[in-house]
Amino acid sequence: MEFKCCAKNSREDKEIKEVYAFLKAISDANRLKIICMLKAGSKCVCEIFPAIGISQKLASHHLSQLTKVGILKKTREGNFMRYALDKKALNQYKKIFNQIIK
Repeated sequence: MEFKCCAKNSREDKEIKEVYAFLKAISDANRLKIICMLKAGSKCVCEIFPAIGISQKLASHHLSQLTKVGILKKTREGNFMRYALDKKALNQYKKIFNQIIK
């Protein structure tokens, strides 16, 4: 994917909006803590919220926002949803960032 800082077409404009959504999603300290926790592997909300010291409702909100932009993926295990980093999506964002800073 080729990325230019000044969008000249709808594809580039879409990429800029995706990067903006990604940056907005990670611009919260608790969301960054969640991302760091998930580097070690998938977890359910019941493991995440006590570890970072927030309510379950707030942790669920953060997980939802991170999933919405593609940073996380979720899978059902019995009665629980497990969240994990979406490595493919993160690599895509990494490629876009590399294009920006070239």
